[in-house]
Amino acid sequence: MKRNWGRKPVGSMTAEELSAALDRLDEVAPGDTALELALRHELYRVAAEEWMFDDDRALAVCSS
Repeated sequence: MKRNWGRKPVGSMTAEELSAALDRLDEVAPGDTALELALRHELYRVAAEEWMFDDDRALAVCSS
């Protein structure tokens, strides 16, 4: 499935969108290590947030 999200601030992207951006990085900006690291950092952050808030048990642990 190929999707084009156009221009969107990295901080507002979902984990799926960030993964797709990383997959296309070699086509769009080959050798841009800074961009790759920024996307990976944001992907880890968003994935952790999405995982934490998808599970009601994790919310209960966090709020105790």
